[in-house]
Amino acid sequence: MNPRFQGGVALCFAAVVFASGALFAWSFYRYARTALRVASLQGHYHFLSPQEILGGGLTGHVLALSIFVLAGSLLVLTLLVRRIRGGAGRIAEVFRLSEEGDLSAPTEAPGLSDLTELGEKIDAARSRTLSRIREIRAEADFLRREPLAEEEFSKRWDALKAAIRRVAP
Repeated sequence: MNPRFQGGVALCFAAVVFASGALFAWSFYRYARTALRVASLQGHYHFLSPQEILGGGLTGHVLALSIFVLAGSLLVLTLLVRRIRGGAGRIAEVFRLSEEGDLSAPTEAPGLSDLTELGEKIDAARSRTLSRIREIRAEADFLRREPLAEEEFSKRWDALKAAIRRVAP
């Protein structure tokens, strides 16, 4: 696994946790400020601890925080999976095209940078294979058209077979 891939994904989830934490802090601060103000106005009539004053509200806010973090994380996961599936699907489609003989269609895999990079490497390999096939065709056409001495033909024929083995071992 590429650390850049892990870092970007980790930052997405960290952003969800940070945003949910900020929302929790803002919301609970407003609630606690109001609840503690009311408690201070009642002062000596009710001797409640801060836990008794804020306990119920804190529980609700922590529950909301958990729900927001879970929902946000699931949303980020869903979006990442969609991007990964899109890129992987395009790469699979290019392999099917290669199987059918189309080695010139560009991969252009969408999604994460690792998939784009993989697509570029696949394109480079397919391009090298296509250029070797063109060289083999040109040599085969040359051998078919040109009358050569037996020794020269044999040497070029052996070189052509070696080139074919490099493409399809």
